Amino acid sequence: MTKREMIMEAIESLGYKPYIDDDGDIYMRYQMKSIYFMTGQDEEQYISVILPQFHEVNEGEETLALAVCNKLSREVKMCKVYIDHTLNNVTASCEFFYTDMESLKNSVNHAMKILGLVRITYIKYKAELNDI
Repeated sequence: MTKREMIMEAIESLGYKPYIDDDGDIYMRYQMKSIYFMTGQDEEQYISVILPQFHEVNEGEETLALAVCNKLSREVKMCKVYIDHTLNNVTASCEFFYTDMESLKNSVNHAMKILGLVRITYIKYKAELNDI
């Protein structure tokens, strides 16, 4: 079984419907968000799960957005939050290694939960830092 097939099976086992986009990436809808699974090399048991452009950065708020991204990346395990190169959008990712199908299913489930909470946590942290 290929890595792509394993990821598709893991997502389906959690009750979700995965799709493959034009680039060959796996994506799914979760809590009204599109989440992407980047497979990388087939031999490597490593996956990056991405929640792209979940928050827009207003002009003049770039420093605040960077501070919020830094705080989220430090405090939420497995999660990296960053601003894209245009400084207009915030993206989050969860990256992990897996050993077998069971660990893949558990890690996919965990990554989806983390990314499901990132947007609301970003807004919360932004409000906290903005009040300082």
